[in-house]
Amino acid sequence: RTQDEEIDSSSSANLHSISRHLASMELQIIRSFALFLTIWSCVITRAVADRAMNNIQQSMKHVATRSGRAWRREACFCLHKNPLIINKEIILNKRILNFKSFASTAENNNDTNTQQTKTFYQRINQPRHILAPMVAQSDLPFRLMCEQLYNVDLSYTQMIHAHNFAERGGDTFRRNHLDVYDESLVRNVLLGSADSNALIFTQSQRNALEGLSESDIEASRQRIISALQTKNNSLETTFEVKPCVVQIAAHDPDMAAKAAEIILERSNGQCLAIDLNLGCPQAIARKGRYGSFLHDETPQAAYDVLTKLRNTLPKEVGVTAKIRLPPTQADAQEGKLGHEFRFDNPVTIEERVRRLIDSGVDLITIHGRTRFENKVTVGPVNWDGVRLAAATAREYSGDVNFPIFANGGIEYFSDVQKCFDETLCSGVMSSESLLENPGIFDEQNIVSGRDTLERQLQYADTYLDYCTIFPPLPGSLGIKGGSYNVAKSHLFKILHRYLEEQPDLRTWLGNQECCTILQARALMCDLRSRYSTLDEEQLKMKTSWKDDNSWYRRHRQSNASAAENTEPVSLEERKKLAKLRIQALREQRLSRA
Repeated sequence: RTQDEEIDSSSSANLHSISRHLASMELQIIRSFALFLTIWSCVITRAVADRAMNNIQQSMKHVATRSGRAWRREACFCLHKNPLIINKEIILNKRILNFKSFASTAENNNDTNTQQTKTFYQRINQPRHILAPMVAQSDLPFRLMCEQLYNVDLSYTQMIHAHNFAERGGDTFRRNHLDVYDESLVRNVLLGSADSNALIFTQSQRNALEGLSESDIEASRQRIISALQTKNNSLETTFEVKPCVVQIAAHDPDMAAKAAEIILERSNGQCLAIDLNLGCPQAIARKGRYGSFLHDETPQAAYDVLTKLRNTLPKEVGVTAKIRLPPTQADAQEGKLGHEFRFDNPVTIEERVRRLIDSGVDLITIHGRTRFENKVTVGPVNWDGVRLAAATAREYSGDVNFPIFANGGIEYFSDVQKCFDETLCSGVMSSESLLENPGIFDEQNIVSGRDTLERQLQYADTYLDYCTIFPPLPGSLGIKGGSYNVAKSHLFKILHRYLEEQPDLRTWLGNQECCTILQARALMCDLRSRYSTLDEEQLKMKTSWKDDNSWYRRHRQSNASAAENTEPVSLEERKKLAKLRIQALREQRLSRA
């Protein structure tokens, strides 16, 4: 028994030893397996996080074909399904999803030392002063002048009709309308280190330069360079050829995408974004199914176009929209919409902004008027509506800095800051006031009639200098004289108040025989000489000194008189009034001739 007990004791000790050894090995295996699982879970988590982030962001951008409410339910499910990799914050009562913390978590998982991805607005350097898209007016020489000399941060091109650009007009239409070129080529042409004809593509441009000698062209170049040196307070010629936003008009998604791709191909990296025109109030926009008519009457078509653009274009290229405030019941009650307008399907600016964001836009420009407030019916700008739109966009998108540009109501430099204060917008866009005063974003000390006169003459002279180096594309203003017609249109606006006092010069500027930059120079000399002998008191006695005679206010007086009679006018009565106005204009022109 004693021997058996000793054997049992020895076996027990061996078993304990083996057991401890096995336990140690098992612990090591478990630890190794746990480490493997940890590493593998990190890999999987990172991949899933990246994929989930991408899917959610894509869903946020591409929901035009699905209801916003259904998408939000799916997004909520996605967030709850992945609680370990997604830091979520859901505000269901407002139906808002905030992905900011999730984006930060995913980015930290990728690389803690990687700088957070910039937003579209940050990538374009957060512009505050914007030149609006204007047909036959947002031409290259005008954009360059405003950007290089007068504090414009970002310019839009003139509107381009997508169907004509992509299909009907072919290469001829494209060559006549899209003036976005390689930055180095524009710079070298301006400095004279490249062929001066490198950016002259049409006979219309050559016609505009007719009669100018090489010395005339070089003199224009030197005046521009001198102005740039003065602006920069340096003898070095430093300037920037800024990328721009190209605006299109379209109602067909496929045609819009095709036109946008051609624009990107031809613009050599100088196109920051494609903007959809949803704000034009002109009658031609209704016929072409674009502008504010498209947004008011068939809004889903507008959102389909924007979604297609966002799905098609590279992510670094922005998709933006320029809109107007929707007509409201209050507008109808005040008689602003006309008695024939049917208010069947009212929409709020908040709903309109949400739909735009769901369509994937990176930036929204809002004109603070409806499409019914145009020309003689123009009224005060509604900055409260713009402010509401900005607040809605930032709350709904989850981006407290979502960019909103405010358009409308800018007449003086002081109005720019007032607009920032009252709308909380990201940038201020100017159109009509900028056409008359290209320095609207540049604070000026104008206290005398002579100062005002010299400022406007300087604008006109400088613009003609830029036109001499970069004659405008003809656009839709004529195969033969279109280039000069663009320049002439600018002169009418810049010199409006003085040409109204000199009807013979105004008539000559509008004459078809006045068709070159050289002739416009001669007219400028004549205009300058007529005011050169007047002293300050005489200048202030002129109607040109009064702000009511500016280009910006040309419709305000007629609008004020029209406001005295708010009775609704039938369509037939409006036609008769229009015929009377046309007849009066004809008689006025004949009397001037």
